[in-house]
Amino acid sequence: MTIRRPGSGVAGLLAAAALVVVAPVRAGADPIGADQVPWRWWDGAAYQLTHGLADPPGINRDDCRPTPRHPEPVILVHGTGLNGGNSWATFGAALAAEGYCVWAPTVGAPPGAGSTGGLDSLTGASAPQLVAEVDRVRELTGAGRVDLVGHSQGAIVASYVATTSRSEAVRTVVTLGADPAKSGEGPPGFVTDILGVLSAETSRRDAEATLAWLGDEGVPFARGVRYVAVVSDYDELTGPVRAPEVPDFVDLTVTRLQDGCEADRSGHLTVLASPRAVDLVVDALGGTADAADARPPRCVPADGILGVLAPVPPR
Repeated sequence: MTIRRPGSGVAGLLAAAALVVVAPVRAGADPIGADQVPWRWWDGAAYQLTHGLADPPGINRDDCRPTPRHPEPVILVHGTGLNGGNSWATFGAALAAEGYCVWAPTVGAPPGAGSTGGLDSLTGASAPQLVAEVDRVRELTGAGRVDLVGHSQGAIVASYVATTSRSEAVRTVVTLGADPAKSGEGPPGFVTDILGVLSAETSRRDAEATLAWLGDEGVPFARGVRYVAVVSDYDELTGPVRAPEVPDFVDLTVTRLQDGCEADRSGHLTVLASPRAVDLVVDALGGTADAADARPPRCVPADGILGVLAPVPPR
């Protein structure tokens, strides 16, 4: 199902993944090759634990400069209880191997939580911190616009920022593990209801902000920004997703991970290392070849617990 319109068991896994903190930027690292992409969703956390808490290869390279082929830098936005380093080992390496400049900040880490992100206020922490990173990366690279790729709550933060404050600075928002029909509803309820990390006043401000998010036109999508939602029927939080009805000016594509590949049953976390999801995101950001040479996205068996179940061939 690809629809184009123009113009918690999971909570426990999130908490376990949140034990890894992010490290300072490593500049000047060697280029990433396609054969160096890790294909397990926990590889980012494992890399941090075994490399002195350094970020996985491919991300947060402040010495990277966009090329004419990929002029927009890519900023990856993590989900609840995670951080930039332990979420994006697969996507960071894969996008870097394609020639993209890639950043993965940690946003929404409350005081005293180290670099466990996505647990603080949308309006008071996560969104302003992402705005600052967008501005920093644009200034650093000279790029007019950036692309945002968000997972779970990170999809909400990315969409919120693109719509409310930086629509002129964002070209594309790609989401994983999120239902675009619920974009205007704010962070998931378990962030406040189960974890209890936000005060009642902060929660009220965030709720009011999501109303403002809809703007005068009543939808959480900005004119001039492309939106691509990659969804999985096996996502434990969203379940099967349908494309929402949106006005004609909204440029939204909803792509089901299982279309053409029922063997990929990646779930809410394992989608972070799905070869097919990687290829769909690369295509959404501009692809790797001319249309005449376009390569189909890979189809590799995967499940919701372990993720990839077979060797991953080159695309």
